[in-house]
Amino acid sequence: MKKKLYSTVRFVQSVDEDYNRIEAVFCGLRDGYCEGNSQPVIDYLSNWDDEKNELTDEEPMIAKMGDTSYVDENGTYTLLYNSTIGGCFLLYREAIEDEIDWHNDHVK
Repeated sequence: MKKKLYSTVRFVQSVDEDYNRIEAVFCGLRDGYCEGNSQPVIDYLSNWDDEKNELTDEEPMIAKMGDTSYVDENGTYTLLYNSTIGGCFLLYREAIEDEIDWHNDHVK
């Protein structure tokens, strides 16, 4: 049985340029979205998805200590949000075979 690898698509912290826009949509401060509707955030962050994502054999988490305030899975991606460490979003997914092969060929 092959070990699962996870592909980190994008990690956004409160100091990043687009954080305020992402959080505004996520927290429902505009456009009528509520916190439970994370799909627009997943759609936006998934634009950074490519075969050069960082791969890890441990399922990603935002912080070892502290509580992840929100987790959402849409079948492909998992979105984590944590407000306890200054506010951050992490989007990841299971790595696909082509991505694993590319990673093995280009990263030493």
